Amino acid sequence: MTPARQIATSAFIRSEWRFMLYGILMSLWSSFGQTFFISLFSYEIRSDLGLSHGAFGSYYAIATTLSACTLFWLGKLADSVSVPRLSLMTMGAVCLAAMHFSTVSGVASLCFGIYLLRLSGQGMMYHVFSTAMGRRYQAARGRALAFSGFGMNIGEAIFPVLVILALGFIDWRLIWLILPVLAFASFAPVIPALCQRTKYQDGPGRDRPVSDSVIPQIDDSAPTDMPEIRRYQVKGDIIFWAVIIWLMMIPGFVITGLFFHQIHIAQLKEVPLWAWSANYIWYAIAAIGGAVLSGIMIDRFSAHKIASFVQIFLLVAIIMLYLAETPFWLAVFFVLFGASGGVMQPVINALLAERYGTRWLGEIKALASPLNVFSSALSPAVMGWMIDSGFGLDGLSVMLAAMAGINIIMPFIWFNLLDRTSFTPK
Repeated sequence: MTPARQIATSAFIRSEWRFMLYGILMSLWSSFGQTFFISLFSYEIRSDLGLSHGAFGSYYAIATTLSACTLFWLGKLADSVSVPRLSLMTMGAVCLAAMHFSTVSGVASLCFGIYLLRLSGQGMMYHVFSTAMGRRYQAARGRALAFSGFGMNIGEAIFPVLVILALGFIDWRLIWLILPVLAFASFAPVIPALCQRTKYQDGPGRDRPVSDSVIPQIDDSAPTDMPEIRRYQVKGDIIFWAVIIWLMMIPGFVITGLFFHQIHIAQLKEVPLWAWSANYIWYAIAAIGGAVLSGIMIDRFSAHKIASFVQIFLLVAIIMLYLAETPFWLAVFFVLFGASGGVMQPVINALLAERYGTRWLGEIKALASPLNVFSSALSPAVMGWMIDSGFGLDGLSVMLAAMAGINIIMPFIWFNLLDRTSFTPK
């Protein structure tokens, strides 16, 4: 049988569309726990509860940090529970969390609601489907991770416009009741069918061994799994601490912070909110294009080799946000910002699978993902404090650009110059 690496992308999609659709819907409905979605209600939440930018950001940080600590333990379920069952459990959890958020009436219920949304949405929804993609595919892992992540890009394109329009007619709490009901009713019943094994899933999945009748034979040129490394061994890899965690944390910090404070940033740029949100279509299109680009490059060159270069999008996007003065250049910022988000997630997930294997990928990602969640917890608070202290867009831009620059330099030194692209535990 033809190795997955050698088939055309169109043939791959025709064969694997069901599992790709599963990933798309998982990533779409993870939007409930993503910062870009929650921040759309920041004005209403702060007004109802009487919170400043810094206070809201601080509560957001506390709740998100607690969710990161929980994910460190909960993420290991991806190694022991089947994909359909864990997906259904997680989908139910994020929908219940969203419905609870409609009842927020004070600081305590706000923190609890954010905790549930961040844990189930940003944490487990993404963790479950991306771990499954990393396990089930080897030769086409990059493309699988890229295509399955389109759901979040779709959500980033449509939800801001829909929410802003809906807020003009109905109470914000009602939105948090309607959407999760629609999400669960439309997705949960089809999860088992979408998760069935298909012929080009050349990875072993959660269970070993897998029947040869399910997995195609891959020739010697196709990539093979790395040694099956456990989480305690990963802790001894200097590259994990010097490079990988920053590849996860810095984009998470920058993107989350800009999304969380987007309404304030739009005011600083003197852009009406409707005009700002209209640019999300360019963000989504660029994110999809960036994900496809990184997926193809991963399958051709490896995630290690391209990790440094894809960081350039984020640095240029930050510079463009500072310089943009007209609607055209603002749209250019959204294109670059979207591309930076699109290229990164396939790279990070493929990098972990390439370096540490897939048998214990769930527990390894449960070590790495909370660090990413923690960075996304920190940025709303840090940037909120800076805003409350009088820092303008210039101060924010300098800090974010310096962080993005670090993420270009470090992987280039370790992966491209020093060629530290494998790990053998001692």
